[in-house]
Amino acid sequence: MIAVSDPQPRFLLADVDGRRARLALAADSSGAGDAISVDCASQDELVDHLAGLRAGFEGRLLGAAIAAPGPVLDGVIQLTHSPMRLETAVLSERLDLPRLHLVNNFTARALAVPLLESSALEQIGGGAPHRDAPAGAVGPSDGGVGMSILNPDGFVGWVAAAAEGGHVDLAAANDREADVIAVLRGLHGHVSVEHVLAGQGVLDVAHALSILAKAPRRWTDLASLLAEARAGEPLALETFHLVSGWLGAVCGNLVLTAGARSGVYIISAIMLSFGNLLDRQVVRDRFEAKGRMAGYLRDVPLYLVNEPNCGLLGLTTFFR
Repeated sequence: MIAVSDPQPRFLLADVDGRRARLALAADSSGAGDAISVDCASQDELVDHLAGLRAGFEGRLLGAAIAAPGPVLDGVIQLTHSPMRLETAVLSERLDLPRLHLVNNFTARALAVPLLESSALEQIGGGAPHRDAPAGAVGPSDGGVGMSILNPDGFVGWVAAAAEGGHVDLAAANDREADVIAVLRGLHGHVSVEHVLAGQGVLDVAHALSILAKAPRRWTDLASLLAEARAGEPLALETFHLVSGWLGAVCGNLVLTAGARSGVYIISAIMLSFGNLLDRQVVRDRFEAKGRMAGYLRDVPLYLVNEPNCGLLGLTTFFR
């Protein structure tokens, strides 16, 4: 509980997804760890929650930073996969804020990368950061695949640029992957990276494999698919093998496209939930499997991030 007499300035943080939000009233980056989670499906609900969080604090409020999935266009985010709409002008007026930053949610996560403790990073394979080069961040989630590029600013920090790499065409590295993509094309038309790495995409890969096995079935949720894989069910196991390979390939593509030789950071609760079913060796092999450019990838680090508050942590950088 914040004491009314506490003179230290604070700022509001919100990481929303159209259904729920993580909120914090923080004075520095350590405050991102004091988040609360609430139901939040509209801008009106977000205003009420933030106003309630602010209540009782009579010190100076520096402003707010809010992250949500979707591009920021003219101060507005229309959330991807949700009817929720956030407007900078409305939020600033209703909350009486001196500053408000509206940010793509994965850009916020990428901004957390320079703040991460080593204990939050699992390195997959070898390599060391090339600090004068960009870094990349990739984040499969329930609704899509976030992507961002971190560029060194020439001084002491990093600037994050939002990207929409989750929508690029999905490539096949072998006949089996090509067969799966052919089935997915029948389901979706255009098959993108998010059609195999996002939450629903993983389920669709399993469905495609069952069609190829001439025993069509649909898994209703990721938990049941994970349970079957851990019990040794062959199609479920193959699903996670394929997804591991595509994850590595996508991360390697980001290095080649952005010159991200300072490393790629996988920021994804879904990938963490796979546990050992995320085949680290397959991920790394496909990360480097770029033909004549394999040597270029070999000394680039790849990390799996285990930090639940990356979105809020990254938002604190707007008030440093």
